[in-house]
Amino acid sequence: MAALLTATPAFARVDDQVATVQAEVEDIVRRFMIEAGPLVKDFPTPKVVLSFTPALSWIKEDGSEVHTVAWTQCPPDFQGFIASLLGQPPVADPAWFFTEVFNAFLVPHEMSHFVDAKSGRLENGGRLYDGEVHANRVAVAFWLTQPGGEARLSKLMDVVRVVQGNLPNPVPAGEDRVAFFQQNYTALGSNPAAYGWYQFQMFLDAWALKDQKDFRTLLAEGA
Repeated sequence: MAALLTATPAFARVDDQVATVQAEVEDIVRRFMIEAGPLVKDFPTPKVVLSFTPALSWIKEDGSEVHTVAWTQCPPDFQGFIASLLGQPPVADPAWFFTEVFNAFLVPHEMSHFVDAKSGRLENGGRLYDGEVHANRVAVAFWLTQPGGEARLSKLMDVVRVVQGNLPNPVPAGEDRVAFFQQNYTALGSNPAAYGWYQFQMFLDAWALKDQKDFRTLLAEGA
């Protein structure tokens, strides 16, 4: 009975983990704003919101909020889906992989969309694939400004390469992958495996271009 009375409730542990992720994401947003410097001097820092939504990682159209989700907020079936992407035996811990993707890499990705939203460039002329690759290039370039960032990204991209290879290619034979994404964006967005294949391919596209332009240059160009 004494052990039961002194044990930390599971929901309290989850709340603590969410609070930790919240603080870490807010710190990435803060560092992004510092690195962006004059490019964001007139923009208020967006609020960070953590909750499980179908889109997982996104910004409000007005740029006022950046949304992401902690691993512990994800339902078991979704956690199982993430674990399945890592193969058997798994190439990485599912919680680590999810956190590195959604609570680290995709934070500056969404902050790139934030800058575009505040600059009136979010629609990107409807070039959806190019816009996502650009946001990933900004994310790569941001992490390259951070201590240990290149090694951190290199480790993540090694896992992303395996995961992307484990997912079925949704592009029909003979079709151009960029054109297919443009034409089927809504349908792809409702299919986690298909959209995951594309998003991870975009990660790798951006990583391959990491030495071409620096963070502020990419951010100033916009999507």
